[in-house]
Amino acid sequence: MNKNIVLDLIRILIAVDIGIVVFCYLEDNNLWLYNTQLAFFATSLIILGSFIGYSNSIKRQIENGNVGEDILKKYEDPYNIEDEDDKIDEKELKKLKRPKLKWYEAILFSFKGGFNFIRILGYIFLIGSFLYLSKKDIFDVYSFLFGVSIVPAIALIYLLILKKRFK
Repeated sequence: MNKNIVLDLIRILIAVDIGIVVFCYLEDNNLWLYNTQLAFFATSLIILGSFIGYSNSIKRQIENGNVGEDILKKYEDPYNIEDEDDKIDEKELKKLKRPKLKWYEAILFSFKGGFNFIRILGYIFLIGSFLYLSKKDIFDVYSFLFGVSIVPAIALIYLLILKKRFK
């Protein structure tokens, strides 16, 4: 099911990209073509990398039996000591209980699945595209922003349609 969603999203993105290319050729606007294509490709890598990374993270959580539980609570209190009514010696409690996560550790622990090679490559390509277009003096803010915004908009619309379909 998950691979079908990603493949469908890739097909939709390719179809929209072909539409953008055709529009730019019909308008004979190479400036928009360069800016939208570089931004579109970089953003596509970022979004698809995010989907794949979070999907793999969820699969790992399911394989580890972390379904329906608070992961941070399971990390900090693996033996479920806080919920027990029995009195436990403070020394024993300190041995069994892990230290609480700091705020930045909790953020890194939560977002671990979102970072993968494809997503990082997308960010590098996005920054490189911006620098290349600026250096060549062909950077256009509006077309670049259009290219960046079209992929998240398509992904959002597609996921909302999927949500309605599976309700």
